[in-house]
Amino acid sequence: MKIVVTGAAGYVGSYLINKLLEDERFVGYEIVGVDNFLVGKRENYELIKKDRRVKLLHGDICDREFIGDLLKDAEIVYHLAAISGVVPCNKNPMLAFKINVEGTLNMLEQSIKNDVEYFIYPSSAAVYGEINGNLAREDLPPNPLNNYGAMKASCEMLCKGYYNNYGLGTIILRFTNIYGVGTYPKWRTVVTNFILRALTGEPLVIHGTGKQKRDFIHIDDVIDIYKLIITPKAKGEIFNAGSGFTASVKELADVVSEIAKKNGINVKITFKEARESKERTFAYDVSKIMSLGFKPKYDIRKGVEKTFNDIQSILKTGYKEYQNEI
Repeated sequence: MKIVVTGAAGYVGSYLINKLLEDERFVGYEIVGVDNFLVGKRENYELIKKDRRVKLLHGDICDREFIGDLLKDAEIVYHLAAISGVVPCNKNPMLAFKINVEGTLNMLEQSIKNDVEYFIYPSSAAVYGEINGNLAREDLPPNPLNNYGAMKASCEMLCKGYYNNYGLGTIILRFTNIYGVGTYPKWRTVVTNFILRALTGEPLVIHGTGKQKRDFIHIDDVIDIYKLIITPKAKGEIFNAGSGFTASVKELADVVSEIAKKNGINVKITFKEARESKERTFAYDVSKIMSLGFKPKYDIRKGVEKTFNDIQSILKTGYKEYQNEI
């Protein structure tokens, strides 16, 4: 039996492989990771545990022959490879479309040809756009406000099409803001960025009013979702993959400031012009994913404090950038 993880040098992909190795449920599986090192750096493969069950490859998800060979005997596909984020997708729309949409289509097509049982696709809260009532539920129609959300919504429809037409066991997870330290920290995310700035003596910069609210989920809880979602009753479904814990950007800055103060560090908070014309705010309905048995380990304060301590330890050996600029 084989598990394939695309985007294996990435923030979540590398950590997922390590955690799958620790789980008795997956002890009988060979795990094959693949990455093209466009986003995640080649050196990140060194962060993945050396194990006879793991094979790490360099490859392109748009290459039909390569992916066809890769998926032979695969039972589970975690398709994490993508150009993610609003800014990279807006700056590089054609490249992002090729990788995010055409690459996903190739993965789906080759999965059908190789009788893959589970195809896990990580989507995003970005598919929702504006939300009336401020509560994001899975049955709301997609209304993306940018290229990134539009590409995620497109891939969701492809997954649905391959489930309905071919019976491929696609499962869509709409993740919110992921934070925390996996095999490495993702410095561009707001929580990690705030903590890094606090620990290096820089002010925490809030774009806009800071009142915009989001659901934030710790990466350890993300991995728990990826593991528990391998169940027949999840096939063909869409799940809000959040924690249920909502905070504004200003509240996050205040939490980081309080934790820093406990560590003898005084932090300044500053405000700059908003990056987006609309400051969206919404909470996540996570009742559906919880019905499968998901229970988040971390609320906002507990998760941010763990991340603060983890980054503080990392910085003792010096700052390192783990991702390439697109």
